[in-house]
Amino acid sequence: MVKCCSAIGCASRCLPNSKLKGLTFHVFPTDENIKRKWVLAMKRLDVNAAGIWEPKKGDVLCSRHFKKTDFDRSAPNIKLKPGVIPSIFDSPSHLQVCL
Repeated sequence: MVKCCSAIGCASRCLPNSKLKGLTFHVFPTDENIKRKWVLAMKRLDVNAAGIWEPKKGDVLCSRHFKKTDFDRSAPNIKLKPGVIPSIFDSPSHLQVCL
């Protein structure tokens, strides 16, 4: 099953050649406080529950939603630095939560 980025309006898909294109995918943090910050940063509504969207197991965000400085590139596998919050979103205002 192909993983898709959970951000509204993002068409990124985790395909075999994604890494070659510099695109990485990141699961939501297990730390509830950090995960809540990710969700709030996304400003995504859950149209079925009339509230803020909640990620499910296996949901991911792509690297396009993080700043270059959010990544630790010192290891062979690129990973996010601890505690970073996604900050780059370009989703339609009618699909966002007003915070």
